[in-house]
Parts: sequence; C-alpha cells; structure tokens
Amino acid sequence: QIMGGGFSQNRAFISLKLNKNQYRPSGQRIEEGINHKLSYSSLNLANTFMMDETTSKSEKQEEEEELPFIDDDDVGDILNVEEEEDGAAPTSNTYNELTSTFTTEDSLDIDTLPKGIPDKFYILSHASVPNGGFSMSDIQNVFSSAEIERLKLQPENVTVPAALMLLFPEVFTTQTRARKETRKRKILLHQGTLTDDKFERDKLNVAKVGDRVAPGDILAVQARMEHNYSESANHNKDPPFHLPVVYEDDYFAIVNKPEGIIVFGPKGGNYGRMTIKSCLPYVISPPKLGVVSVLRRPSPVHRIDKGTSGLLVVAKTKPAMVELCKMFKERKAKKTYTAIVNGDILEPKDTSISTEEAEKLGVCIGDATDVESRKRSWQVIDNDLEDQNAVTVWRRVKQYTGVANARNNTLSMVELKPKTGRYHQLRRHMAWTGNCPLLGDKTYDGGGPARLLRDNGFYLCSNKIVIEHPFYNSPQGRSMWEKVKADEMKKCSDHKENVRIVEESDGKVRVYAEIDLPSKFELTELVGENNKPSAGV
Repeated sequence: QIMGGGFSQNRAFISLKLNKNQYRPSGQRIEEGINHKLSYSSLNLANTFMMDETTSKSEKQEEEEELPFIDDDDVGDILNVEEEEDGAAPTSNTYNELTSTFTTEDSLDIDTLPKGIPDKFYILSHASVPNGGFSMSDIQNVFSSAEIERLKLQPENVTVPAALMLLFPEVFTTQTRARKETRKRKILLHQGTLTDDKFERDKLNVAKVGDRVAPGDILAVQARMEHNYSESANHNKDPPFHLPVVYEDDYFAIVNKPEGIIVFGPKGGNYGRMTIKSCLPYVISPPKLGVVSVLRRPSPVHRIDKGTSGLLVVAKTKPAMVELCKMFKERKAKKTYTAIVNGDILEPKDTSISTEEAEKLGVCIGDATDVESRKRSWQVIDNDLEDQNAVTVWRRVKQYTGVANARNNTLSMVELKPKTGRYHQLRRHMAWTGNCPLLGDKTYDGGGPARLLRDNGFYLCSNKIVIEHPFYNSPQGRSMWEKVKADEMKKCSDHKENVRIVEESDGKVRVYAEIDLPSKFELTELVGENNKPSAGV
C-alpha cells in the first residue's frame, strides 16, 4: 500500500499493513502452532511502518514541493505534507511506525488491558511461541543459511527479533525493523506461558535485542496510552509566548499563531523555544484516558509563514495526523486569509466569477444564509508559479484612501481563498497579477515609497478555516460522535471565538473556526481614527 498519493520525485513511501483478520481467538492454531491473541476483543491493531527515502533538498525546493514532516517523539512520524509557506521541514531516513486506522472505539476501557512496562504503557497484542518450538522449515523460509548460522537459530532457541519475524511476519518484515522496534521498548517478553490468561509481573520484562526466546514464551506488543504533555515541556513552567487555543478535542486542535513566530525550528536556526512546536505542549491538553496512538507531543500538520498570523491545525494522535495531512494534501481543508494590499486593486470583469462558480472551484465561500454576501462576485487568479498550477479566489472588502506613501494614496483589504498552495502564492499573486503587493512585504513590494510602510511587517492573516473532523468521520468515530455531539456543540458555543462543530447534510462532521483580525489591521497609525474605510463593492 503506497501512502501519500503515490511517489513524488526522489521519495518513496513504502508501508506494510497488519490487517485485523490476522488475529484469531485465543487458543486457535495458526499454521505451525503459533497463537495470536488481542489483549482486548474490540481493538483492531493495525500498525503501518513507513520508510522515507527522501534525499536532501534545498530550502526552496522543500517549500514548493510536497514536504515530508517529522515528529520527534519516540516513533518519529514522517508524513507527506504540502505547504505554501516558509521554513524547511526536517527529514529522516529511519523506519517510522504509524497507526493507520483508528483503534479507539467507544467501548474501549483500558482498565481491561494488561499493563505494560513502564507505567502508562498497555499491552495491545501478544503471541506465544509453539510448545515444540518453531519448525526448522519456517526458520529456513525466513532466514538465510548465513543468518541462521550467525544468529545460532534453533527451533527451540531464537533471538527476539527473529521470533518477531516468525510470529508477526506481516509487520516485522526485516531484522532491522524488528530490532528497531525492540530497541524502542515496544516489545515485552513473558518467560513461560500465561496463568489464567494473565501476565505475571515477575516474569514480564522489556525485551532486548540479544534476548533468546524459548518454547512457551510470550512476546507482547505494547503502546503508550496515557500521556501528559507537560513531560515534553522540560523543566520550564511557563510557555515561551502566548499561543491561544481556538478549538480542541481529544484528537486535534486549532491554535492562533502569532506573527513573527516560526512553526518549526530548522536545525542550526538558534530559535530555541521560540517555535510553535516548542510551545504546543504548554497550551494543548493531553487526550483523555483510553485514547490510543497519542503523539508524545502535539504536532502541527502544516505551516504558515513566519510573518503570517492565524489558524494552525495541530494533531494530537497519529491517526489524526495521517487524516489531517491527507486533507491538506488533497485540498479538503478550506482556508481563508485576509490581507491589506498596497494600492487600489482592480476587479476586472473578465476575471469575475459568481459565488456559485467560486464554490465549484472548491473554496469555501461562507454561510449560505448570508444572502447579501453571496450576491457579490469574486475574482479568480489562475496564473502558474514555477510551472505549477496556482489558483487564488479573492475579492476586495474595504478601501482606505488618503494614505501617504501608498500607491494612489490607497490601501485595500482583500479576502483571499487559495485553491492551491504554492510557495508564497498569495503574496506573489497579489504583487504580480493584482499589481498590489501586500502592505509591508519587503520581498515583493518593489521598494520606493513602499519601504516607508514596512514598520509593522506584512499584513496577512489566516483567519478562517473549515475542516472535516479526523476521527468523527471514521467508522469507529461515528458511534462516538452520536454520544458526544451535544457536549461538543455546547463546548463550541461557550467558546469566546467563533467556532462550531456540525454534522452537515452530506453526513460529514466539520469544524468551522474564525478569529478576529490582529489589531494592526485597523490601520490606525496609517489612516487615522477619523478616516473611515469604504466598503468593497
């Protein structure tokens, strides 16, 4: 199964999936007497291992292409993420384990799961070595003669990695993978059979790569199921900067990124704690007890530029990260930006489209009940950037006249809805196609009098987003949604921000979030308090 929509240049994502139907009820023989058992009946243990073969790229290539993204917890999740903003994503050449399907069900009670080692880990599945040992033919089918001799593999005496490959062949396909997961302390060894189907703590230990497995021994796969993000905040008690949380549940969150802060800190960048990712553990709450596949630290699933403020989506579980990254790659996450541009931006008739036409392009126009707003037309920019399709839907909202040093003494507020996400797409489309660069954008404003308007940075805010819920739209999540939707809706209605979660006519559960624009968008210093803007037409 190829993840992330296929191969991109210089990159291959290879995944091997352990399916639910591999497991059988306790006591049932599978092939040569190998017994597999789920530690709880309702859990579908489905692990995906991915290998990233990304080669190094220049920063600009990484910004423009589909970016791999790494989470620096004990798993190290690498995902395929497209991004339109600044900053280079780190890469890795290691195997990476992800839970590819949701394992949390509404009936899950972790009190019924065997406890792992150390605390907060629980056993999800285990398999027993056949009483007569592995058959020599099975060993020879998996290992070469040289490996058998080097590892001294015998039917009644094999290493832990070798036993994992024999017991879980769909998951542990190589010794490298089996050793790596063992070193991550995800494998437990129970010496001898279980008593009354229970693990005996004095016989249970974290397995080591060099341990040997004998007939009747049990190998168990464990996962961390409780988490406290404060553990990731090191010894610091206070967050490094203010980061408002706009929406949050057990699976993902949306935060309001301040201007001037980067999302990820590139190696050698000397950003210290002054990154969004470093701040998230201080402000995001860990999922409730029983939610599995929790990330060690909450992780953004996309970037926005350092100079841009606004809404940033954050994953709290590995399956949510997979789903959210897929949404951004497939452009299912609908974002709206507001900007101030330098000049009297024109709205030509030949590039004008109706609200209905804009919606057909795949952007979210807004509330269907806002009749007056829907009567207004939109503009579309369809100009390639670096030979890649780039489409922006936009319209003017307000105009400010009599502004010194501005083009034609005019500034314009525009609403921007990107259909694609190319490098600096919005900034370049406004400057090159609209001939009105963002106010304060020193990269594209052309210099001259515009340099006198750079004191407050450039004016761009991601102030609206519509996104499908990464869990409540899954098969397991539907039943959970029915139980919690009243509470979730009330929680949103009580929120100070404009946030709502709804189940719409197509059956999808979506989250709508909107924030106020930063105070600098009032332009008081530039236009004065008595210079009222004119509304867009």
